[in-house]
Amino acid sequence: MTVMLPHPRKIPPSRDKNLPVHLQKIMKKLREADRDNNGSFNKSELKHALKDLGAYFPGWRADRAFGKIDVNNDGLISGEEIDSLLEYLGSCGFGK
Repeated sequence: MTVMLPHPRKIPPSRDKNLPVHLQKIMKKLREADRDNNGSFNKSELKHALKDLGAYFPGWRADRAFGKIDVNNDGLISGEEIDSLLEYLGSCGFGK
């Protein structure tokens, strides 16, 4: 029996206008790193975005972010987890 998971919530670009400027910068890099354009981020895509955002150790930071943000442990940051990711990366000083 195949179980179908709901498609991750895509974040429309128009939503970015309501975000502070530094979070808009982060979201822009996340969108650019979303290689399969599914609106969710795997660890490789997050690592790529973090590298573009200037992280010194993007692999370590991606691992850390997944440990804190991926609450359902599906290997993707999607849906409401994206809001938590933006908050986390902003608190780490990215996007400034």
